[in-house]
Amino acid sequence: MTPEHYVIGACLLSRDAVRFATEIVNPLDFQSHVLGEAFAAMQEMHPTSEPIEPGSVYLKLRARGQQALQITEVFAWMEGTSSAHTVEFYAKQVREASVKRALRSAGQRLIQQATAEGLPPAKALSDAMEDLQGIRDNTPGQGIDSKKLGEVLATEEDHDWLVPGLFERGDRMIITGFEGFGKSTWIRQMAVQFAAGINPVSLDHIDPLRVQVVDVENTEGQWRREVRGMAAKACHYGSNDPSNIDLACTGRIDITKDAALGAIHRLVDKNRPDVLFIGPIYKMVPNGINNDDDAAPLITALDSLRDRGLVMVMEGHSPKGNGQQARDLSPRGSAAFMGWPEFGFGLAPEADGTTGATIQRWRGDRNQQTDWPKRLERGGPFPWTADNIHPETRRKYYGWDQPQKEAVTW
Repeated sequence: MTPEHYVIGACLLSRDAVRFATEIVNPLDFQSHVLGEAFAAMQEMHPTSEPIEPGSVYLKLRARGQQALQITEVFAWMEGTSSAHTVEFYAKQVREASVKRALRSAGQRLIQQATAEGLPPAKALSDAMEDLQGIRDNTPGQGIDSKKLGEVLATEEDHDWLVPGLFERGDRMIITGFEGFGKSTWIRQMAVQFAAGINPVSLDHIDPLRVQVVDVENTEGQWRREVRGMAAKACHYGSNDPSNIDLACTGRIDITKDAALGAIHRLVDKNRPDVLFIGPIYKMVPNGINNDDDAAPLITALDSLRDRGLVMVMEGHSPKGNGQQARDLSPRGSAAFMGWPEFGFGLAPEADGTTGATIQRWRGDRNQQTDWPKRLERGGPFPWTADNIHPETRRKYYGWDQPQKEAVTW
């Protein structure tokens, strides 16, 4: 078994390994044509619902012309690999070997041209530079391209709305707030409303969304107690039963490690959510977040999920107040979180002592063309109600239009 075999074996053990390996190698990096074809086949299969296992890969390779291959060989690749978690280690070895082969080939060509009679040295130098550029440009990963400003300005503004006026695909939101004041309730409420086909701000009907929750703090029992009544009302008001939310109560995890991050990516592969509710943030790393170095790998891991085209809503925790000045509701631990999400909201008690909440923007909304409220009121069919709800909708769903005077406690 060579490093090339171990890469393929790891991908057969876990489809997540295909994603990690693709960031390091491409099919042309494999010296073995058969193994390169196997990797290319698995890259094609990865974004689909096709299972990646010896039988399916064997059939793909047969279709690609590998008629001499035996299925026992494919099983041997998998059985000879101890763990899928070794894929990055061996993929780097495959890539390094590929670069060295390409450099040797370029060097041999340069020597041949440099000693050839009648070939101008400038031609040999030009070909050598072209060879080296080709090796560099063949590095896996995202390339960087640019456009003329005129092309950018000529394109009409086009929002990729998932929920018009609230979320575009790829948006990230972090919600913080005073302890016990209702931030977790608002997050759960949004999850239930999205799944039921209810706009959480306007309460208008929307297309029901696929919702995945990864709760690293609360238990299934807490979800039952907190959400049962909310889900029943959402089922009544909405167009879909929110009981189809996919819920994973994991306890504390470390998503900066391949095993945990890969497990969440598998949930995304399986359930194809439109919105991922995940958190709290500080429990997604082993020892909390104390500085930018702690935050950087966590942000990278979370962005790998966001890159799947989904919206992410996360719960954060803010520093304790000192009682001498207004409390800072930005996430504690690292200033890196300040500029990262598209929306950063903090729920705070209203200054006049009423039961509502002020939504403090601890970062300016990246998209100013949204309908997120400035306040939340308690009462009505759900625990929290946006202050900018349309009066007609208020009367339709609530039966009252003077919330301070006639609010019905949920």
